[in-house]
Amino acid sequence: MTKASHFFLAAVALSVSGCKPAGENAATVDVAAEEQAIRSEVAQWLELVKAKNAAAIADLYAEDGAVMPANVPIGKGRAAIQQTWASMMATPGFDLTFSPEQIIISSSGDMALDRGTYRLTVAPGGTPQTDTGKYVVVWRKLGGEWKAAADIFNSDLPAAGG
Repeated sequence: MTKASHFFLAAVALSVSGCKPAGENAATVDVAAEEQAIRSEVAQWLELVKAKNAAAIADLYAEDGAVMPANVPIGKGRAAIQQTWASMMATPGFDLTFSPEQIIISSSGDMALDRGTYRLTVAPGGTPQTDTGKYVVVWRKLGGEWKAAADIFNSDLPAAGG
């Protein structure tokens, strides 16, 4: 694991410290309702991916949010996020699905961690290629709405040359 990977994992751990699995600390935060709200955002996101609506996808992120796909620079802010998504979705044969495996809501109810898997198919040369991988989205509740603050994903396929 690279130093950058260790740094990222430490940053995620710090950003969600105090988070508890859905169902705990229900006296102060309705974690089931908050988890369902995030799952609704994910469902909307999947519909927007099908529609290839990069502008609406960018609106799911916080204004200072970031998307961090593998092998390309980080997209910081909604304009860059929109461009990153538009570029990905412009790939011939683009088809993406993803699914949360775990959503953890912070005890304060204003941050959450969404960890899951994805399946991506592209056909840049006319032949479909499928990739599977994992993702992490850190969500922040801003103005009563859940917004993606950080979104990172990477492939399960072996690294090129390895």
